Amino acid sequence: MTLHVCVLGTDGSGKSTITATLPCILAAEMSLRAGSAGDMFQIVDSDEDHLAPKFHPDGFPITGHKARWFKRLAKLTVNNRRLYPFFKLTQMALQDSTARKLGRRYAADIIVSDGNTLLSAMGRAVNYSNPEGGAGDVNTGGLDSADLKVIFEYLLDGKPVPRESEGKLCWLGKAKTVQRMARILGLDAAWLPDVVVFLDLSPEVAMERIASRGKRIDRHENRDDLAQVRSMYLKTVEAFAQYRSPKAAYIRGVDKTTPGETLQAIVDMLGPRVSSRQSNERPKKIPLGTTDVKLTGSAIWGKLLSYRYLVKYLIINWFRGTWREPTFLFSGLGRLFRREGYSAGTMRAIYDRDSKRYGLGDRIFLEYPLHRAVYDRLHILTRNIEPELEKRLQTGREVRIFTAPCGFAYDLFLPLEAIASRTPQAMKQVRLMAADLDPHGHIGEEVTERARRLGIRFEFLRGDIMEAAMHSKLEQAAPYDIVLFVGLSGWLPKPQTILHLKWAHRNVREDGIFVSDCFTPEFYALSGRYVGYKANYYAPDVYRALLDYCGFDGLGAH
Repeated sequence: MTLHVCVLGTDGSGKSTITATLPCILAAEMSLRAGSAGDMFQIVDSDEDHLAPKFHPDGFPITGHKARWFKRLAKLTVNNRRLYPFFKLTQMALQDSTARKLGRRYAADIIVSDGNTLLSAMGRAVNYSNPEGGAGDVNTGGLDSADLKVIFEYLLDGKPVPRESEGKLCWLGKAKTVQRMARILGLDAAWLPDVVVFLDLSPEVAMERIASRGKRIDRHENRDDLAQVRSMYLKTVEAFAQYRSPKAAYIRGVDKTTPGETLQAIVDMLGPRVSSRQSNERPKKIPLGTTDVKLTGSAIWGKLLSYRYLVKYLIINWFRGTWREPTFLFSGLGRLFRREGYSAGTMRAIYDRDSKRYGLGDRIFLEYPLHRAVYDRLHILTRNIEPELEKRLQTGREVRIFTAPCGFAYDLFLPLEAIASRTPQAMKQVRLMAADLDPHGHIGEEVTERARRLGIRFEFLRGDIMEAAMHSKLEQAAPYDIVLFVGLSGWLPKPQTILHLKWAHRNVREDGIFVSDCFTPEFYALSGRYVGYKANYYAPDVYRALLDYCGFDGLGAH
């Protein structure tokens, strides 16, 4: 049975980022199947993602699409005190419905939601109780947690309203009517999660964070409204604790905490509740960027001629670049890809695309949107790494660098060679540690020779960077000025990703830099899923929060 967790908070509290990041951490730390419902809907396992924005290989509930539509309508009417509550509450009801459907469809252990229809309505209603005016009394109309508990008992259990609360809750009859109408439409607008987390942020800090976004400030984003909402949310959470259980409600002050600290506190709080759901299974170990699914002979034809590949993917995305994929069966680079996956050899062909003349089939392969993005990423990296290297070399001290998986280390050798052409003597200051599984045995000799020609101090380690013995060897050269973790976040299972990020934080200099990347799912992610690849996808904000959880300054990452 799915455990449903609701995250509440005023604007600026970080609830959207926390909601989206928490499933990744729970999947990694506790081997759970976890999901989120909010700005994004997702379902993740420890070794792969099953559902993410633009990535619905097994379908997506229509209520999820409707929730997105109503979210856009709510944003368009955010400054209208009459229309906004209707669109927002409808969006929340659709979001709640989607969260419950996803929990059942994917047999998720835990679903984290950004808000809840009933709890959010109770917290926010005070801002809209007087459509003609502004914010009212911060005392929220005299309602206390006992009155709010009555709302739960009336709407959820059918208990009559006590006489002492009738005057304050005279509108409950209308709320019951709305509840019945929602049920007729297939929505449960009066439903409570199993656990509530409230991110408690003072109005002053909230306004500072809202202003720092550099975006237009909405009508309800003012100190008085935020104070009202905070006060009402605190009472609502207290009422929820009285109604459900004190252990089911958690209040976390976030005025002076980082997202990483907040995530750690929530994980610690949820730990006893979800530890019994942990799986003892571990991801099957295969070379990263590859699949153990057979992609040759009749097996590949069976996948390509399936309904979901041909109709639900290939035809629908034809003009976005999927027409290129069938040609991979006949081109030289396509055969290399089917044989080795995204190995160092395949990546080298993509990086060296300008170094030789290719035939038509190979050119089609190289211009595939994902391969073009990988090529562009290399040039973005080299443009940013070169000045950083040069700045550190100018200090005259030894500059220590670690990269894994290194592949053929184009992202380092290209900027180092550019610097060497101007100041060759600086290469004596460089100490480079590189590690890779090198499953095909092509990397070690080549990168060692390239390093020798540059004149840098170099060591190549072949093996799994997650092994304790490998860590021990790498720590002998620590701390590092620059640590690179590029091209692996999408392939590495989440537990190992978090393990490596934490290790990197411990072994980078205080003034050092950590270079990493993340991929969001585009249309071609479906193709990879359909043929058997497992992948993990991170939105930039989620990956920053993940870095923060692992000890880095995630908010300062760029």
